[in-house]
Amino acid sequence: LSNKEKENGLDQEENLAEEELGKVTEKKNEEEDKSSWEQQIEELKDQLLRAQAEIQNVRRVAGQEITKARLYGVESLAREFVTVGDNLQRALESCNEENEVSSIKKGLELTLKSFEGSLQTAGIEPLNPDGESFDPEKHEAISVVEDNKKEQNTVIEVIQRGFTIQNRILRPAKVVVTKKPLKK
Repeated sequence: LSNKEKENGLDQEENLAEEELGKVTEKKNEEEDKSSWEQQIEELKDQLLRAQAEIQNVRRVAGQEITKARLYGVESLAREFVTVGDNLQRALESCNEENEVSSIKKGLELTLKSFEGSLQTAGIEPLNPDGESFDPEKHEAISVVEDNKKEQNTVIEVIQRGFTIQNRILRPAKVVVTKKPLKK
């Protein structure tokens, strides 16, 4: 064999060896890539599980907070009403002591004032629509009376006061409303 042929043979063997080495390296890289991907997948699965657990914890805590708010949210209002109850009890006890009617009336007026103060503390305001125009959102007409002197649909008497809580109707006021008399 000539030197050229020997060199070609060696070159071919080197090329074959390089190809084999390239295939082995490629296989090794593919295995490393696969291992790397599997590791990333495991890390992502772990992160997902932790995020789901965190969401469950947040939901559980929020549920507990809502329950506490429902159970104890009226606590301050209840304290206010207990005070009003104490005042009513004192007013009843004063009736047994043969006091004047005026002092009993004064005690009841103070109790009513205390009660209204308690309501205002809770954001509850009375509606007293006497003389106002009838508003079906705020008033419930119990009766209609003919009246020439007043504007039609004017509240002329409040049978029962209404109340709002944070500017929302808690209970509409029960009222008597005017209407124009029918012409004959």
